[in-house]
Amino acid sequence: MTEPVERPQASQDEGPPQDARGEHLTVPMETQMAVQQLREAGFSEDQQAALTTALLRVLALWTQQATRGDLHAEHQALAQRLAQQLDALREDTRREIGHHADALREDMRREVGQHADTLRAELRDALAQHAALLGLTAVGVILLVVSRFVGP
Repeated sequence: MTEPVERPQASQDEGPPQDARGEHLTVPMETQMAVQQLREAGFSEDQQAALTTALLRVLALWTQQATRGDLHAEHQALAQRLAQQLDALREDTRREIGHHADALREDMRREVGQHADTLRAELRDALAQHAALLGLTAVGVILLVVSRFVGP
């Protein structure tokens, strides 16, 4: 792999070679002047082509690194948003569970109270019936005992 290459600082006179949105800016006069300077410096067409290829590779690497940096920043921002959404969802879920638990407790308290009231009423009725039967039985036994001792 190649080592990351730092971008050279552009002078204030030079404009950016490419717009931030990825639109290529055309500067034919500067390109022609650069080619002319290479020719005047004695570079052959093959050397000019090799130099141009090398420069294009460097530009491609810079673009790739910038894109990776942008993607990493987007990934970090997305991860942060997802973490915030997860925290909010977790809090909402905790709150919802709390509301449901409170509602269930209230329903259970009400139902247990109703069942307890129903059981009390049934026990009271059963006790009243048993008390009446016990009373009748006691009266019957007393009558038998009295008739046995008083009778013929």
